[in-house]
Amino acid sequence: MDAFFTSMCGTGGLCDGLGVWLAALLTILVFSYLIHDSFFFRLASGLLVGTAIGFASAVIIHATLLPMASRLLNEISSLPESWVALLFDIIPLALGISLLVRLTPAFRATTFSNLGLAYLFGIGAALTIGGALAGNLVPQLTATMSLSLAPQASWLEWLNSLLILIGVLGAFLAFRFIQPGNRPWQRAYDLVTRGWGTIGRGFIMIAFGAILASLILARVSALVGQLYFLFHDWLPILK
Repeated sequence: MDAFFTSMCGTGGLCDGLGVWLAALLTILVFSYLIHDSFFFRLASGLLVGTAIGFASAVIIHATLLPMASRLLNEISSLPESWVALLFDIIPLALGISLLVRLTPAFRATTFSNLGLAYLFGIGAALTIGGALAGNLVPQLTATMSLSLAPQASWLEWLNSLLILIGVLGAFLAFRFIQPGNRPWQRAYDLVTRGWGTIGRGFIMIAFGAILASLILARVSALVGQLYFLFHDWLPILK
């Protein structure tokens, strides 16, 4: 909010002071949730959500819709030379309209209204799976295969490599759902892999704990920053 007032009327002067006071007031309204879920907390939450939606809507209108509409009009005026480019503009526009018609009860259950939603789900699933494979799974496998378990100068490096190998393979074996056969070697193999998978679940829990700790640390850092703003910028207690 302080940045909003600064962008509206520059730094210094009355606007700067109003921005600090309004930001401090909204911060106190959010902190009121620690006492009770009151109207003031819901007011601050509504302002935050409304501001975020308004900013996102303005960005979408000015950065996507208006340039697309201008390009579409230019391509319509230059037909038939640009009919291919016009097609690539009409398809996203039609998918966007299919999402908007879902707001009307009459077209909510139609096939056309599901096209844009199905496209978004398909693109989202493809990006998620592709990002998980290219960004996490493949680099982890590559780094694991490049580990060296030969005796090294430091036994800590060798132990670190061994733990990484055990953890990665155990994490994969934790998701193994195969019924063992009746032969002795199959039962022995199942016993080893099941035990290794149990160790892998322990590594997975440690990873989840580290992720949770990092999230908590980020929230605590944000809290400390906001408290510093209150006691330094709003109330000059801290110098």
